[in-house]
Amino acid sequence: MKWGTRVTALAAATVVAGVGFAGAAEAIGPPVYTKYDVNGTTHVAKPNANVTLGPGIAELYTDIGPYSFSGTITLPPVTITRTVPGVGTVSGKLTLGPGAVTGQAFGGFTATAKWPVKVSDVTVNGKPHDVGPACGTAEPVTTELTSTDWQLDKGGHLTSTYTIGDFANCGSATAFVNAAVPGPGNTLALALTWPKA
Repeated sequence: MKWGTRVTALAAATVVAGVGFAGAAEAIGPPVYTKYDVNGTTHVAKPNANVTLGPGIAELYTDIGPYSFSGTITLPPVTITRTVPGVGTVSGKLTLGPGAVTGQAFGGFTATAKWPVKVSDVTVNGKPHDVGPACGTAEPVTTELTSTDWQLDKGGHLTSTYTIGDFANCGSATAFVNAAVPGPGNTLALALTWPKA
């Protein structure tokens, strides 16, 4: 979408938002495409690991009127290194997503993102440990995202508390990974900002 078209669509969105509908309206025209820079953090509770995420991108398609949206959040892989008692130094590459996100920003912001999680390039005390090409959570991780400052033409801060399910297809390391990572009480914080022209 060209800049002028995008601005016109967002201006129309602002007018519609100011009308004060009692409920969600019908979509006005085709979805508006917006792209945001993404940076953030996640805290993985069981290994007590804080992980920096990004820079990545979010691409959303929003129906003006009901303000429902869908899209993807793409983040680069991150390497996590931890000291595990009785084992030593364990390092691995974690790939989160791309996350498929759907939600609504009419009268508040709520969204659900489903993230495939993969683990690769695992080393134990500096020695490679083969986990195979398909090591990851058996089911995508689901995050229920909320925001108190979301604006279509600016972005906002998204937060979630989520559970990591069991991993599968990690070969002989499956039991070890499941003892070290899955569980509830993990947190996610993402800042989506509209890139400067």
